[in-house]
Amino acid sequence: MSREAQWIGDGPVRIGRDEWVLVRENPRVPAAIVRLIDRGGPREHYRVVSFDVDPSRRRLLGRYTSLEAADRSVRYPPPAAYRRGVYGGPPNGR
Repeated sequence: MSREAQWIGDGPVRIGRDEWVLVRENPRVPAAIVRLIDRGGPREHYRVVSFDVDPSRRRLLGRYTSLEAADRSVRYPPPAAYRRGVYGGPPNGR
């Protein structure tokens, strides 16, 4: 895959040269912020932090080698109808 990943549906929203927001269930509030660190350098990586209006409450979620991996790391919440035996367990319900 090329450096600019191809997403199905919406992907990260670029808000700066080296910064993106990831949107999940609420289209008005970001779920996470991704920042490219050490662009072109030997330690280039994408740092993902949880979003909060108060920057002091943001927490590191991980560091990844690609924007696509950073995007995949922030999960969508399970659907409201989620039931362990139906959606989260093995096919036989055990």
